Amino acid sequence: MRAILLVCCIAIQVSVIAPAAEANAGPLTFANKRAILDGDIGLWTSKEELDLRLQRIKDAGFNVYMPAVWYGRGTTWPSRFAPWDFTLTQKVIQTFDPLRYAISKAHQLGLEVHPWFTLVFRWNQTFMPEYGLEGVTEGPHAAFNVHNPLFRDFMTKVVLEVVTNYDVDGINLDFGRAMGLCQSSACQQEYRALYHRDLTVDSLTFKLSPKRVPALIEYQENAVTALITSISDSVRKSKPAILISADGHPDMTHYEQGQNSLDWVNRGLVDVILMMDYHPTINITAADAVRNKMTNPNALTLLISNMAHGADLPANQKPFARSGQWLSDTVASVSARWPETGIAVYFYKYLSNEQMAWLKTGPFRTELTRATHIDPPVLRVK
Repeated sequence: MRAILLVCCIAIQVSVIAPAAEANAGPLTFANKRAILDGDIGLWTSKEELDLRLQRIKDAGFNVYMPAVWYGRGTTWPSRFAPWDFTLTQKVIQTFDPLRYAISKAHQLGLEVHPWFTLVFRWNQTFMPEYGLEGVTEGPHAAFNVHNPLFRDFMTKVVLEVVTNYDVDGINLDFGRAMGLCQSSACQQEYRALYHRDLTVDSLTFKLSPKRVPALIEYQENAVTALITSISDSVRKSKPAILISADGHPDMTHYEQGQNSLDWVNRGLVDVILMMDYHPTINITAADAVRNKMTNPNALTLLISNMAHGADLPANQKPFARSGQWLSDTVASVSARWPETGIAVYFYKYLSNEQMAWLKTGPFRTELTRATHIDPPVLRVK
């Protein structure tokens, strides 16, 4: 009888514990996360400036801080694999570990930290020439060669060094794209071995009509995906519980970029795509079209911009902070339409006091973030 009672007790305990385990075993998403990216390495690596930034971020209602830790010109932590970011002063380099300090201070304020890596972006053509992609530039900046397995291994080690040695809550992968076509002798040989085709000839055709050269589309995608896979596998092995997000355009048709982020998220290489939509009117049609192709639609989070720039500006006008009301209304509308996806904002440099006031009294107000329904202005279909 005692044995029967013991079995029954065990069965009851299992029945109680099992559902709780299953409830916590769902896929990682950006749900309930309110993130802001910070690209000013020269500023956030100062203790005094960082203290101010983190407090403002907290006061505005954000709960995730995403500092740029690798911007294609060196590290913001003492690294075994790469030099310090060359914009940092000797005072910073010699006195403390900026990344460790940032994580500690952010955690004290209840903020998560998801370091932001610009993977293939290379600050200029003189930085780490052994990994450079010759002949490819974007403005004053250059590219690393994602087809080079030595670069992929190097970049994986750089990311993994942070994941292994620091108490991070997630990582953010940006510039997960080729940035251009490779014409090196190594690429020529590899392409001929894989496809029995000439890379130079195919590149000329590709520039006129990419879809006429599916082999080259595949070649670009495979190289970029190999980098994402290498990083993902290493991170999952080291710390399987941290969230991996990737910035991108899942509907991208610039095939030379090789960015197939839909494949990455559907295969579980990344947990979340931060879909970049920096326009004043959010393209919900495009976002819903991407969601329809995803195994888990809630793995798509919008990355919006709190600054007006690019095509949204009159000629020769510099970027400026958008209004607090625009930011508040947009965040609230996104949250109402896709409540399980969170939000990310690019970027801290343009976080004005007005924007902070609108956010903390609007969509980031404590009682609203716990509410089950928000009734903001409806997003317009673009």
